[in-house]
Amino acid sequence: MSYHVWWPGQGNDPMYLANTSMNQVRNNYYQNNYTPHMFTNGKDSGSNTATWKNDPKDFINNIALHEIKISGTQSDNAIDFSITSSSVKNSKQSEDIRLFVATVMDKVNFPNSSNGLTDHRYSVIELLLTNAGKKISFINGVDFIETFNWSIPERWLKHSLLTFNNKDLSVIAWIQDYKSKEILQVTEFNFD
Repeated sequence: MSYHVWWPGQGNDPMYLANTSMNQVRNNYYQNNYTPHMFTNGKDSGSNTATWKNDPKDFINNIALHEIKISGTQSDNAIDFSITSSSVKNSKQSEDIRLFVATVMDKVNFPNSSNGLTDHRYSVIELLLTNAGKKISFINGVDFIETFNWSIPERWLKHSLLTFNNKDLSVIAWIQDYKSKEILQVTEFNFD
């Protein structure tokens, strides 16, 4: 997933401007101060493409104690979906576990990009459970369910500098330890 920032240009990236609060909150949460900059499971992966390829390998065989399922439908620019999450263990009182749900455009073209990068992948449009996620406490065997009805915002649909296909819209949901930034589970849902 990609959050957009207000540099290296003059703060004119339309994907940043479409949701400045979200982009600033997420950028500050990860303490990012340059771009491009990748974080893998809360770990700083820098801007080296070799690191970007290798860091995810550290987590590929981890066994998750949490599960997320998404089901839903799309009608033009609107989506209806539900997320069911669960855990095989109870949350501890001291834990700060949060559920995040993001609407994401898998492919966006921005030909006037100040850094020359015109094709953007997995650009986050909006976080649906606040920019800091929703704190949840899991009880073993009890499902946590959230339902959503959402439409692509007009600021995206009518933006003259961005082109995309609404069929490239997806939802990404993840469970995160907010203190350590570790991702405990993640899943993506495509509506096609």
